[in-house]
Amino acid sequence: MSMTVHPFDVVVAASDTPEVLKRHASHVCPDGDARPTLQRAIDEAGALDVKCVLLPGTYHVDSRGERSPRGAICFWNPEPEEKWYSHERPRFRTLEGAVEPIAWHSGAIIEMGRALYDSLGADEEFSLLYCDGGGIFGRAWILRNLVIRLPNIGKRIVAVDGRFCGALKYNDLWVAARDPRLFNPASCEGLASPHPLSVGIRGTAGSNHGVLNEWKRCSALGFGTGFDIGGEHVYCESLEAKYNVTGFAFDCYKGKRSIDAPDDEPPRGGCFYPIYCVNLLDEHNVNMPHFGSASHRGIASENKAQSVTILAMNIQWPNTAPGYTDRQASDFTAGRRRATEDNPGAWRGSVEYVIDHTTPECGVNLVDEPFFEPGHGCGIRSRNLTMI
Repeated sequence: MSMTVHPFDVVVAASDTPEVLKRHASHVCPDGDARPTLQRAIDEAGALDVKCVLLPGTYHVDSRGERSPRGAICFWNPEPEEKWYSHERPRFRTLEGAVEPIAWHSGAIIEMGRALYDSLGADEEFSLLYCDGGGIFGRAWILRNLVIRLPNIGKRIVAVDGRFCGALKYNDLWVAARDPRLFNPASCEGLASPHPLSVGIRGTAGSNHGVLNEWKRCSALGFGTGFDIGGEHVYCESLEAKYNVTGFAFDCYKGKRSIDAPDDEPPRGGCFYPIYCVNLLDEHNVNMPHFGSASHRGIASENKAQSVTILAMNIQWPNTAPGYTDRQASDFTAGRRRATEDNPGAWRGSVEYVIDHTTPECGVNLVDEPFFEPGHGCGIRSRNLTMI
């Protein structure tokens, strides 16, 4: 859906935004690095408690942020944790495009520049967009109607990193680590293997205290993990993961209090709270979903089981089924597997799915293809709907 721009919103234009629209913007990004201007606009909107709206155009982010060298664009909440915890709901910081994108190259596009990409170490973890500041309680963000692109897929980048906030809403996001026009979508020829720890869209560290974590109509292409889902009371609807190593991962990351907190900080989040998903598309990913165990104690047990419900998952071009994949890039398919758990038997819930493959000659429904690898998923009721 297109969003209405109100006169009190902070409106930003890119250097290539049509001139007729630029006159409606309070901030206009230069032809080079848009990050400083974009950060000022987001900070201003946060201070006023209004939305930051991006007009159609391409916003090149080509430098590290001032608040942390480990990230680029920060959604900052200066409120102390104690004040929120006893008195207030989370304060959402909102960034949205003025129009809904219909493809990887339409609408408001936030694009990591080549200079920033090249400055990152091979295994340096870096968050392109992240939410931080003031303790995890009270931090929350809304991202809507955005295209987010990386110039390549070989670095440990989290494009959208919600790990440092308590609640979030992701709506109508297209996130890509590789331009889909630059490889053969049928054979994957020309698509190199991404960094295994790169992530398209990541969830929260939990602690949302009654605010729904919502993911709707999002797409992730070309990452180690497309959707890194976790947090408290998570609802997902109409997500598509394409050409990733693993399309969907659940509770596979350890949330931290801040982007600069030590990596060995005790993990946060609430894995035993329910994750509910409807209409997931898992297409041309190497591995089927993975179910982790990164609870806030790092322990899964019978009285604190992780809970998941997945309705209507469509798995297309399943690379786990010999003879039913047309993917030819051997370096991208090594180690392919069906769904797995970190701790087999730790998860509870149900999965309803269909596995199909379309060849030039006909469509094939794999009625006998199981969802889980042997020994995994024994606590989850899985059902191949084409067998009914």
